[in-house]
Formats: sequence, C-alpha cells, structure tokens
Amino acid sequence: MLRRSLPRAFQSTALVRVSLVFKQLEGSNPLTVKDKPVGSWSDEFLKPPVSKEMTEKYGRYAKYSDPALCSVDTSSEVVLNTYPQGSQEGRIEATAGVALKDYDASMWDEDFFRKYILKPKLPDELEDRARVMDYALNSALLGFVILMVRYAVLPLWYVGQPAMSMVGQMNIEAEVGELEDRECKTVVWRGKPVFVYRRSERQMNDLLSTPLSALKHPETDEARFPDHRDMAVVIAICTHLGCIPIPNEGLFGGFFCPCHGSHYDASGRIRQGPAPLNLEVPPYRWVDDKTIYLGKL
Repeated sequence: MLRRSLPRAFQSTALVRVSLVFKQLEGSNPLTVKDKPVGSWSDEFLKPPVSKEMTEKYGRYAKYSDPALCSVDTSSEVVLNTYPQGSQEGRIEATAGVALKDYDASMWDEDFFRKYILKPKLPDELEDRARVMDYALNSALLGFVILMVRYAVLPLWYVGQPAMSMVGQMNIEAEVGELEDRECKTVVWRGKPVFVYRRSERQMNDLLSTPLSALKHPETDEARFPDHRDMAVVIAICTHLGCIPIPNEGLFGGFFCPCHGSHYDASGRIRQGPAPLNLEVPPYRWVDDKTIYLGKL
C-alpha cells in the first residue's frame, strides 16, 4: 500500500513538473496540429507568429492568437457551473471528479472568454481612439517616470559630485602672452594657483650645473619641463603646509615660502627648508608660444 501511495502523492506535487524551458509534460497531448510542448528558449520567450485571420476578425489584441484553438471543444474538460455566488474564474469545476475545494482555477472558462473577452473587432474609428488613448496614457506614465528620475534619483547621484564651476575648470586653456625674463603669471586651475614662470639664461645655467646629490627631492629640470625649456609651470602651493610661495625670492632665486622658510630654485625644486617635496607640476601642454593647456592630456 505504501509503494502505491508514494508515486501517487508525488504526482500531485509541483516537483513533477519539469521547467518550461526544457520540456512541458502536460503539453505532450497536442490540442491542434501546431500545438507542441515548449522545448527551447525561443518557444518560451519569443513572440508567436502573427495571425492575420485573427487580427482581421477580432482586432490587433488577438493578433498572436491561434485560430485553430477556437475550434477545440473543451467542454469535456472544464464546464461553468451554475452557482451564482463567487467570481467567474472561481465558478469553474473539473468533470474528472476533482473536488472543487482542491481545484486551483487559473483560467477563465472558455464560454465566458468567448462571450465577454474575445469580442468582435471594433470599428476603425473606435480602434483608433483606443490606440490614441493607449499612447496618451503610456506617454503620461513615461513623463511621470522621467520626472521621478530627474527630481528623485538624480539628486542622490549628485551627492558628493563637484560643483559645475569646478567641472568647468577641469581642463582650461590660458593665454599667458609674451613674458619677460623672471616674469611670473598666475593662472587659476581647479581652484589652485599655477605659476607660469619664464627663466632667464643665467637661471637655466644654474639649474643645469646643479648636481642631483644637492637636492632633497632629486629631479632633473629636463624631466620636469621637457617642452619650452625656459618656461616653468608649477602649482603654487608649498609642499610643507600649503602656503603660496613668492616668485623671484629666496636663496636660490626661484620661489620662497614666507610661512616657514622653504627655498625653491627656478625649477620649483626644494633646496632648503622644511618642505619635503618639489613644487608639483600639473598636467599641461603648450598649444602655441603664448597659450597653455592645463588638464587631462
């Protein structure tokens, strides 16, 4: 008795159904010639072929319906009982002897579907009106979603982002014009002062004769400024505590920080004082002899 009841109990559970993607066992008995079990991803997820016959007869909402299914007699499987209580889908019972309390009604009765849902095709003007109403409602919903994204989602994205005034200064071109020897011009880039400094011939000779062993932060002048060798471009922020140095001052004739006495040469390299590093060289390139580009290269 136990051996007989176990398979029967298993058949009544959801585990007996194989995934629709692989095989649909309950569809193994076809209702029409075209009916077949679901056996591939395309059967499961792609659209069925469009039926011109159903479209002309019932309208565009029935274009994916199979006309062969309309002639299938299902009265022997499902009937609509005559109890007045409850909804239409709840008043379905099976003729195979399954108790109504154990039956999960998941489909409309065919007679109710044919009478109240599968109605004849509407006149063209009414169908056009329904189509326009669909477009209007969908457009209103889309506009509401766009407004929600604009005023509810984007402000969360903007949190922590830089101000637009800073974004506009990420990459700039500045015209420095003709500079005399030992003349310095200041350009504001990303909220920082940048010195564009023209070195004299004597300063250039002093830089070339300075050994790397004499530098706290060894860097050659050629590596710092490979283009337009007589021009130094440095961020004018002292690497000690962030003060702004003064050009043409200090023991080495370059830049001098008055806050704590850091001395830089004409290449912006630290020579004496508490600053640990050379003045930073920003990413830049010369557009022409009078215009400099600062920012991402």
